Amino acid sequence: MTFITWLVIVLIAILAVLLIRKYSSLEFVAHAKLLFKAWSVWLASIGSALSAWVQSFPDAAMNGWNMLPPDIKSFLPQNYLGFIGAFMVAMAVISQFVRQKRLVEKKQQLDTQP
Repeated sequence: MTFITWLVIVLIAILAVLLIRKYSSLEFVAHAKLLFKAWSVWLASIGSALSAWVQSFPDAAMNGWNMLPPDIKSFLPQNYLGFIGAFMVAMAVISQFVRQKRLVEKKQQLDTQP
């Protein structure tokens, strides 16, 4: 599966959710716009995009690995490249437990509005 195919599948999934929301009783949470500012959303997005890129273009990932200086290559084993995306997604789950003060304030403002 190429990266373009993965991107098309993600866009189709987003479009499907938006259409289901429009033509059914599915509703988004009131603070859905704030979720785009949450660390967990950004970390999960970057992690999944990185994983898809590494799997779609392994030769580009290997070229990037070969361009690293030797001292960094000796510090990081080569098989860690595949774990970066999984690590980012795991950090996204952990970051859901961290309170972001600005987002909490904005969510409270949304909750108080009628």
